[in-house]
Amino acid sequence: MKDLTGTRVGSYEIVERLGGGGMAVVYRAVQQPLGREVALKALSPELFQDDGFVKRFEAEAKTLAKLDHPNILPIYDFELSEGMAYLTMPLIRGGTLRDILNRGPLDTLSAWRYLREIGDGLQHAHDAGIIHRDLKPTNVLIHTDGRAMLADFGLARGAGQPTHLTTVGLAIGTPGYMAPEQVMGHDVDRRADIYAMGVLTFEMLTGRLPFTGANRMEVAYATVNTPIPSAAKLNAVLPDELDVLLARVLAKDPAQRPQSVKDLLAQMAKLPQRRATATAGAPAAAAVARPAATPSPQPADAAAIRLASVPPPHLHGSPPPTPSTGSSTGSSAIRTLQMMGVKPARARGRFILNSHVANLIHVARDVTGVRWPEIAYTAGLAQYVDQDPPNDEQLATPVEYLGRLNEAFETTYGPEAEDQLRAWGRRATERWLAEGRHGMGGGPRWLVPGRHRKLAGIVKSFSEAMDNVRGEHTHAWLQVDEFQFWLVNFSNMFALGRIKTVKSCHVWVATIEAILRWAGLANDWYVEEVECGCVTGTFDCVFAIRSVES
Repeated sequence: MKDLTGTRVGSYEIVERLGGGGMAVVYRAVQQPLGREVALKALSPELFQDDGFVKRFEAEAKTLAKLDHPNILPIYDFELSEGMAYLTMPLIRGGTLRDILNRGPLDTLSAWRYLREIGDGLQHAHDAGIIHRDLKPTNVLIHTDGRAMLADFGLARGAGQPTHLTTVGLAIGTPGYMAPEQVMGHDVDRRADIYAMGVLTFEMLTGRLPFTGANRMEVAYATVNTPIPSAAKLNAVLPDELDVLLARVLAKDPAQRPQSVKDLLAQMAKLPQRRATATAGAPAAAAVARPAATPSPQPADAAAIRLASVPPPHLHGSPPPTPSTGSSTGSSAIRTLQMMGVKPARARGRFILNSHVANLIHVARDVTGVRWPEIAYTAGLAQYVDQDPPNDEQLATPVEYLGRLNEAFETTYGPEAEDQLRAWGRRATERWLAEGRHGMGGGPRWLVPGRHRKLAGIVKSFSEAMDNVRGEHTHAWLQVDEFQFWLVNFSNMFALGRIKTVKSCHVWVATIEAILRWAGLANDWYVEEVECGCVTGTFDCVFAIRSVES
């Protein structure tokens, strides 16, 4: 298929090719005159001559147009013109579930979150009479706000849709994720999607598919004939109850499976998160889950499980050693906090306060000076080269703007990006505090006496202020002992959707440091990021506020 990069199709300027297969190619495009970035899916010109393919492509557009759900990728437009057919959709920058699984198996909390979101979208499609039929990790996009979104309904069809539009070989699906009846070419219903949900569950928690082979035929044969393997034997952390449920979900006979996604999710919700007692010889991931079988520590025990304190740099003349960060299968500060009573949170909204973003963009322009146009264009925010976003208290600015700006700083400044990002965070926080719209009081005078009480008040107020920015509860804090507080940023606005496994929260560290200076506590405490959601792939970040006396 001819590469359309650099051309214009209708009102869309094609910027770059993102990927594709034999039937269609997906491009990043800009819709004019709106300047909106979109994903444009163009049908191959050769296939455009085949009326059956065009009808199927049009059927996909009509299928997507029926579905309106936060966990399903919507469609913007569908056109048949200039000798080609194409549809446009939102451009999702967070990668796919496959990108996440390439890092290794997920912990159960992360897996259940994604499965719940995938299931919610799938149930909505089923309620509309739509069967996906090709549910797999590459067809689950990760929005920059952390949401899983179902995509590529190219193989989907309505329950009553004629099958003559299905070309042989087009609707086969993907080996390993197809239900046995789908492998054998039988008509399928929603229970084929439920089977694929079971495959995703198995893969997320074990790192492999339940049925494998050297080629498509071997995988197909195993799917139909091989007994269902045990997930718990592949990952000793997993409970036996999971195997019992998977035996039903992956049953060869669709009548033995849960009959709706809603029913499947309800059964999943009843599962224990992990095996009560890990067996000897368990993999490294088991070490993370074992403490959960013990009661949450009382305050007197909190210091025993806190992260080892790092000597403050200004006391020893050298920077502290970098603390190890958690991973989806390794030691995790998030899990430790949950054991200590911090409740996990997951952002559901797609927008943040206009005033917060207006402040950040205004300061970014000042900090970067002549390089601001370059950064704005790199972030896809060219509309703000010469002006700020609306400066009001409406939850109307897309949350992904901040992550894109963060990445644009990194791209533009390279090795100097950390210093620039810290300057951005510090000055934006100082301006935010000076405006007085943060709701954190008038400064240190309103705080109660005592350095620990002052810090507790600051951290609590800051968490609540950031919750207001998001319009929902996505921040939490905990005082571990007299030497350390932990601040958690769930679904971090500056981390959402990133694929780079490097720390990227320099803005947040500088922000917290600026808050401490504002409260007159900078000489008593210092800030350190101990777990970055960009490294773990969770987008949840943990910051330690440590005493200089520790």
